[in-house]
Amino acid sequence: MNRDEEARLTEYLAKLLADGGSCRIVARGRIAMGQSRAMHRLEVECRRPGVEEVERYRILVRVEQWGLLGSDSRDEVRVMQALHAAGFPCAKVYAYETSHDILGQPFFVMEELPGTSGPAPETIDDYVRLLERLHQVDWQAAGLDSFLAVPEGPRGSALEQTERWYGIYRWGLVGEPSPLVEAAHAWLRKNAPETARVTVVHGDPGPGNYLHHEGRVVAAVDWEFTHLGDPEEDWAYLIAMRGAAVMPEEDWVRKIRAITGTVLDAERLRYWKCLNFFKGICIDQTAMKLYMDGTNPAPNMLAIGTGVHLSALKRFCDTAWGPPEG
Repeated sequence: MNRDEEARLTEYLAKLLADGGSCRIVARGRIAMGQSRAMHRLEVECRRPGVEEVERYRILVRVEQWGLLGSDSRDEVRVMQALHAAGFPCAKVYAYETSHDILGQPFFVMEELPGTSGPAPETIDDYVRLLERLHQVDWQAAGLDSFLAVPEGPRGSALEQTERWYGIYRWGLVGEPSPLVEAAHAWLRKNAPETARVTVVHGDPGPGNYLHHEGRVVAAVDWEFTHLGDPEEDWAYLIAMRGAAVMPEEDWVRKIRAITGTVLDAERLRYWKCLNFFKGICIDQTAMKLYMDGTNPAPNMLAIGTGVHLSALKRFCDTAWGPPEG
């Protein structure tokens, strides 16, 4: 964030937090984790008009990155607002700014919650309970179906996510489509399972995407991939993606069953793992687009669009069709 952007943001925060009074940023930092958003941590002191008392805020400013990873903040903000209102532990959103006039990209301002997202094996059971709690949220009562698509038909959860991410892949495509990606898309369509229960699906669950404090989970974070669908999609992502470095798949399956009563069928789990690998394949393609068209020529964009993309594609192929012989 340069000086001009910070000055514009300070003026914006004065209107947002101080009723048009004054604000000043007294501490600032950048959260390095994550790719889809630039995250700025700020401590702000504000005075409302005619009031001597200083109000202090610890906030996060979450800035979009040209559509990187196939998401924007519109639904993310609305999901957070709906879940926060329903009593689910996530950060309060103060405002969502859609213009590019202040920071060059849309952004939103939210409270900074206490806690850390770093490794903490003692919090895993608590997080599994929290994810199950998310799957129990009454999404109709929370109004999530007013802006999130409700899957249609028994195979809708799988088919709609397949098409969602395939559309992102085609948006980010540079050159000719990959025959392997096209084959993966066809496999997911052909093998799409039926869904018994539609729930809120976080979309990116696991270590690194929840906050914990003093051995307890205090909130879930990063809601840009949240949708309505099959809860097994989340369990598969937790097992095969964010949780893969924590414990083996069979241990996750046992833990999830012991804590939540959810029994994960091996073939269905295989499908949802493939769907999540496919998601990675497709969203990684957006980094290549931004790199090649000069929007963001940073080396990490090239790394995501090549090495990370191909790694996800290999994981899909090995899971769907088995590793190559020899």
